[in-house]
Amino acid sequence: MDATEIQRTEAIVLLDCMGVKVQKNTKIPDEDLSKRLTQTMDASQRFTQLLAHLSPVNPSSYSKWKSSESLLEAVKRVNVAEAFQNMMTGRSRIAAPTSTAEEDTFMEVRQVIMGLANHWDQKHDTFVMMNENASWCIIVRIVEVLSLPLKTPASSISSIQKPVPVFSLLYKVVHIPNSVSIPQHLSKYFDAPVVSISTTPLERKFLLKLFAMNKKRLASNYKPRRKKGEADHQLTFIIPIGPLNMRDVGKLNNYPGCELCGKNMKSRCTQCLSVSYCGKGKCQREDWPTHKALCRSLKGGTWSTLTFSHGETSPTNNMYRAVINRYDSPQDAILETPEDLDAVPPNTHEDKAFLVKFQISITQFGDDSSMLLYDRQKSIQVYWLKAQDRAVFEEGERALTRNRIKMYRWARRVGDYQLAVCFDRPPETDPQW
Repeated sequence: MDATEIQRTEAIVLLDCMGVKVQKNTKIPDEDLSKRLTQTMDASQRFTQLLAHLSPVNPSSYSKWKSSESLLEAVKRVNVAEAFQNMMTGRSRIAAPTSTAEEDTFMEVRQVIMGLANHWDQKHDTFVMMNENASWCIIVRIVEVLSLPLKTPASSISSIQKPVPVFSLLYKVVHIPNSVSIPQHLSKYFDAPVVSISTTPLERKFLLKLFAMNKKRLASNYKPRRKKGEADHQLTFIIPIGPLNMRDVGKLNNYPGCELCGKNMKSRCTQCLSVSYCGKGKCQREDWPTHKALCRSLKGGTWSTLTFSHGETSPTNNMYRAVINRYDSPQDAILETPEDLDAVPPNTHEDKAFLVKFQISITQFGDDSSMLLYDRQKSIQVYWLKAQDRAVFEEGERALTRNRIKMYRWARRVGDYQLAVCFDRPPETDPQW
């Protein structure tokens, strides 16, 4: 077994620390699990938005990073919630990696990349990623830093245009023999002191997977100059990584198949109707310890059908709209046109139950009351008007606990403009939203 490869249990941990939940006893094939991890890591670096259209990536076509601009400031990527927390606590967003807990791996890797940027600003370019008594480490040299202009798409509400740094790297995995010390073994690679960055084995595995993913995307004619002894070092690039926005979290947490193995759905839990299985009783039985809390909370619940507004009856008729929450950054907000808002919302959940956030307007009252409804991936963002659906709307108002303006409820799509909602069975805890 290769000590540098991500194992199945580690892949589940990495997905979890990026906000993508996978059951520990999942039967999803290793190949599918690895694919989901790749998609999640790409979402963290916003590869689709920034570089997919430029593939293969040729850093030589980009301008050099200006030494007058702080690379550290450019790699900091936070969402609204993190920015607010940092402001309230006065905490710096750059710190030496400290946590060795697996659940903190993603946050610590972000700190490692900010550390690389900070050292580059101080004219350092060569690093060893390791930990005490490590059996293997990664040698990394920043070859150059390029500037990728961030072009704001027409659909974005953000007018901020700032360059995105692209780190061109050479790296090599070094295995440490048991018979020698780490400094003694590494002395054969360096004739001068280098920067040592403390990393756990799982953090290094994360970085190696990221390096390997991006290595395949480089243009074959990109061949930067190598130093003596770097002939066998591998060439790759990285761009800043940050927390997933809620669209990506919702999309990557939406499993279209069996709850346990991912195969095509053939049956649904008859008690709560909220999860689907491949039809084999074994998957449903094995999933019961995980599913029973949700099942029992929904069992016996009443499902009411609501009709949300659309077309000329919608308050957004002939308007533009953008919705952003605390887990998004300003660049994540998408401006929807009147044509977008008039279209039938896509049914990405098929017949599976999913959580919907209900947020009541604080500026409209009585018959003018309305609620904004949307799922975590924002595949559906609609308005529900009291005047158009009075009986069910009043049921929703009663479900809102005192002094609250929002709630979360399980729903299923039952028509182009209809949702079946279980108002009398709230989730045990409010989800990350």
